Amino acid sequence: MKMRSLYGTGGIICLLMVMGCGVSAKADVPSMPVQQPVEAPLVTPLHDADIDYLLTGPSGQHLHQRMRWTSALWRQRVATEGSATIMLTDYRTHTLMVLDSTNRTVTVTSAPGGSFATPGTPAAGLWRRLGQGRIAGEACTIWESADSDRHPTTFCYTDDGLMLGAVHDGKPVVEAVSVSRAPQPVEIFDPPPGYHRADPSH
Repeated sequence: MKMRSLYGTGGIICLLMVMGCGVSAKADVPSMPVQQPVEAPLVTPLHDADIDYLLTGPSGQHLHQRMRWTSALWRQRVATEGSATIMLTDYRTHTLMVLDSTNRTVTVTSAPGGSFATPGTPAAGLWRRLGQGRIAGEACTIWESADSDRHPTTFCYTDDGLMLGAVHDGKPVVEAVSVSRAPQPVEIFDPPPGYHRADPSH
């Protein structure tokens, strides 16, 4: 499994669509290996969601990132604290739009990352269930996987596909601070009026 740069999932530490945890979740892990049936988490929300994450950078710095999801359109909106850019990903068309609020521009490219797990479909790759956790008041299941360089990553996913936290190679990466399942207005997943398209080659 490849870590997605926020899902799944460029730039601005976007770990959202394919992420999970060890963060402040405590796992009830068996002491002896037990044969388990092949299983994997749901990594795409089953319904609208609005999650505020606390990100931890490589030097230990912290900042907030807000991820919003619309199940009607299969679109994700990611806004990071202190950044003038907002990322809009359309998973039906595999399109990424980067909004620059300073210049009021939108740059359209192909969405990065691997395959997209449609809502209700377990994630691809090898996963190992470790136990149960709780983050931001939400119960979640702790799963272990590995990135493309075989570094271990643990994730905490709710049963309805919300990623609440992740620890990569033993270091906390992201943890949900607040979670809402309120309906999201579909217009926020498109560029605002007055934005003009920029050439991604410049």
